[in-house]
Amino acid sequence: MFFIGIFGIQDKDKYIGTYNNIVCPSCGRLARYDIHKSYRYFHIFFIPTFKWKVRYFAKSSCCGCLYELDPLVGMEFEKNPDTVIKEENLQQINFYLPFKHCLHCNADIPSEYNYCPYCGGKL
Repeated sequence: MFFIGIFGIQDKDKYIGTYNNIVCPSCGRLARYDIHKSYRYFHIFFIPTFKWKVRYFAKSSCCGCLYELDPLVGMEFEKNPDTVIKEENLQQINFYLPFKHCLHCNADIPSEYNYCPYCGGKL
């Protein structure tokens, strides 16, 4: 009898859902969080056997900042999407603003500009 064992370790990123109507802690605009779950798992014959390094992430839709979500809140959000996510449950991982926001005309301006090309206001 011939037996081939197929096993391995793989990383996975799974989209959980969105959390709407938040005020972004980084830029202060009204936005939403896209919640993701990241983990590493061991599989035998392409069947996941066990997981480890489970982490939950929240990415803001306005400025693209990435936050690590408290694991207990992340598990609760996975079971019940109506779970409340508070600012103290988030830990900022990176800060990325591809745009500056003009307060005079509410336009998103590329970050290399110092003055708004639409209204001339200082950014």
